[in-house]
Amino acid sequence: MSSRHSLQTVLILLALFVVGTGIFDVINGAAGLPGHPEVSTTVDSNYRFFAGIWITLGIVMMRCVPHVERTGAALRAVCGAVFLGGLARLISYADAGAPHRLFTAFIVVEFVVPAVLIAWQSRLVASGPEKGVTPSSAPRVEQRTR
Repeated sequence: MSSRHSLQTVLILLALFVVGTGIFDVINGAAGLPGHPEVSTTVDSNYRFFAGIWITLGIVMMRCVPHVERTGAALRAVCGAVFLGGLARLISYADAGAPHRLFTAFIVVEFVVPAVLIAWQSRLVASGPEKGVTPSSAPRVEQRTR
């Protein structure tokens, strides 16, 4: 399996996870969280709103798959959003205390996975057209005949 195909497979799996968990969170709200916490209607509303954004990130990630070597900006935007989400989660950890252990583990994932994906996609583009990869920034040169 080529590096391109492997990256595409990983992106599809991640995107399906993101969209699936986002849909689950929109449907269930904060009641779907571990421990089924009681939250205010405002917190539930905000939680479901961000679940919608989470779904959108998954959809954008899916759109990166077919031409992964040409969608670096979109992939970096998704990864940047996930990284910032991890940073916000870390701030919450420091300010409000430790969340459920699953969400504590997500902090690590939200810092590591985006960096790995960006590096992988960049390496794929750097491998060049000789490996079947054509970055979108590559100029097309047309020859004119006289």
